[in-house]
Amino acid sequence: MTNHRKATIAARFDAAHHYEQAASIQKRCATTLASWIRKEHRTEKPKHILEFGCGTGLLSRALIEAFPQGHYHLTDIAPAMVERTRHHCAALPAHIRCYVMDGEAPHPHQAPPEGFDLITSNLCLQWFEDRARAFQALTQLLRPGGRLMVSTLQAGSLHQWRESCHATATACGVPDYPTLTQLEQDWPAHGRGVWRGEAMQDPTPSARDFLQGLRRIGASLPRHTHRPAAQLRKAMRYFDAHYDHVTYHAAFGLFQKGV
Repeated sequence: MTNHRKATIAARFDAAHHYEQAASIQKRCATTLASWIRKEHRTEKPKHILEFGCGTGLLSRALIEAFPQGHYHLTDIAPAMVERTRHHCAALPAHIRCYVMDGEAPHPHQAPPEGFDLITSNLCLQWFEDRARAFQALTQLLRPGGRLMVSTLQAGSLHQWRESCHATATACGVPDYPTLTQLEQDWPAHGRGVWRGEAMQDPTPSARDFLQGLRRIGASLPRHTHRPAAQLRKAMRYFDAHYDHVTYHAAFGLFQKGV
């Protein structure tokens, strides 16, 4: 991913001042991911935790509630998001460090000598250009037996908007999300990993509300090759005539590093 595109992504999330009010799917995925993380750590609580793509701290707060004795590294590529997380977590009972970091280029010098017990992220991976390479870099920061637990979007997401664009010959800017098989192939070789999928419907009264919602959470940057289409209103009218929701296909992954 070019530095320009990453800077654009960061800038859009920096400008997402109403993220928490609009991030309904992000909240649902954070709740599901946090629940899975708690189940996987019933007997051994994680002490050193790294979160990349922390956003406003939706997942961070759920984890701190579950593991208040943890030492947290809460990071995001967008400086304003880091500050929002810092604000939301300031009064919580945990050792917290917040700093800017690109999840595709994690900072080895920030890791504890023994490695992280848990590295996690909620709906950030879909912005990565090279997941396999990022997984390799991230899992190198885990201690032996440590876990990488993440959520992302998979193929089939937002098919209602894709269909509206296809039916009206409108260029569609929705990225091509990976299948579960592709995600499984991206896991590193030095451990074992699984993925599971879950469909989530997000009601929306109109295409305008749907598109404005993406902008409100900073997620409106289209795929690399997309150019805005003049006939966008045709796709919006088609959507309004046929749909009252969009479907997100979330993928939840767990990778455990070999011992």
